[in-house]
Amino acid sequence: MTSSRPSQPSRCRPARSPVMSRDHTFSLISAIARLLHDARGASAAMVAIAIPALIGFGALGAEAGLWYTLKLRSQSAADAAAMSVAYQVLAGKTNVASDLTPAASEAAAQNGYMGTPAVTYPYNDSVVSDGIAVALQHSQQALLASMFLSDVTISTKAVAVIEVHDNPCILALATSGTGVEVDDFSRLDMPNCSVAANSTSMSAIDLHSNTSSIAAETLVTAGEVSFQGSPINPAVPPSEFILTLQPMIGAPSIADPYAGTLTHGFLTTGMPAAGSCKSSTTGSVQTYSKANCVIAELSIKIGQTVDLLPGTYWITGNLTIGSSGALKCPTCDNIKGVTIILIAHNNKIGYVNMASNATVNLNAPSSGPFAGLVLVQDSNGLANGTTYTSTHSAFGMAPGATLNGLVYFPNSSMTFQGNPSATGPKCLLLVVRTLAVNGTSSLETSGCASVGLTQLPTVYTVALAE
Repeated sequence: MTSSRPSQPSRCRPARSPVMSRDHTFSLISAIARLLHDARGASAAMVAIAIPALIGFGALGAEAGLWYTLKLRSQSAADAAAMSVAYQVLAGKTNVASDLTPAASEAAAQNGYMGTPAVTYPYNDSVVSDGIAVALQHSQQALLASMFLSDVTISTKAVAVIEVHDNPCILALATSGTGVEVDDFSRLDMPNCSVAANSTSMSAIDLHSNTSSIAAETLVTAGEVSFQGSPINPAVPPSEFILTLQPMIGAPSIADPYAGTLTHGFLTTGMPAAGSCKSSTTGSVQTYSKANCVIAELSIKIGQTVDLLPGTYWITGNLTIGSSGALKCPTCDNIKGVTIILIAHNNKIGYVNMASNATVNLNAPSSGPFAGLVLVQDSNGLANGTTYTSTHSAFGMAPGATLNGLVYFPNSSMTFQGNPSATGPKCLLLVVRTLAVNGTSSLETSGCASVGLTQLPTVYTVALAE
């Protein structure tokens, strides 16, 4: 009979049960899953990765602010350069290489720009015609933002234009001394136009005392405006100055618009032989029966009246009107008028001398070669050696006397009192060397085009358009 012995434990590792193996596998997978889903420390890692990019973008933003500041500074330099170039053009200097670029460079350098500006004149686009453009460009090396780009180009452009500001009623061409003076107890009334004087003097336009006054759109001078000999503050002029706009001091000189047209050759157009005028006298009235003729000398005696026909009168001597004398054109109207020309003869040119109570009623013709001209002194394109009998003329007209048209005496000083036409288009424009206003006078250019005077002295201003 076989006996049974108790079983002995095996010395070998017991075999794992299937249940135990599955538990360990699940634990391992769970551990891996937890690791994959564990967010602890991820923010720090992401920040560490993003820090270089964040620093770069911050640096780019900071440096972009610097670039914007530099662009503003460059724009100021471009604006100043464009304005400077425009004033050069206004002065008649239009060569881009020799005139305009140096002016732009100087103005830009004064505003911190080192380089040569690009100047375009004339410049035209959809906004501007005949403008002046100045472009500036320079490269700025990137510093903090160098991880994105090595440098940046800063470009700016400014466009200036020249605009018509005003058509003055008085243009005094002298470049020194007092150009226009309003005497004691005198008033200059011209609210629709300006007074212009090319003098660089501190008293280029002077109001002599507090008994005188001037009403004008503005005053324009290369020098200064003075009151009783002392320069005024143009921003706050004395009450004797009644101005629509602030005076323009240190302004560019204004060219004589007639210097190239009202020449001796032009003024003698159609001029007949000397002594061709005919007249008759009845009592104190002398009547000319023919126009478009030459008078050796027109001297109107005390209390005498001279009646002219419409047309042109060339005077080879002087025009003088005595006390209470009168010079008229009874048949003139707003179309038919009179032109009196003091023409050079034997190398001499006459002058005008009217008594303070003289009566003058003359208006310029509105058509023909001398349209708009009422009284002209021969001044341009003269033969060598030609001189003036006197370089001063006096228009001392009585109240109610009128002159309508251009009074052109560019080489003579003048004392003046007068007014434009009382009816019809009003046009009284003085171009003289210097002027003293004595008494109450009014001037106007608004009706000049209607009386045939289409070319007027012009005050220009410079403005930024872009």
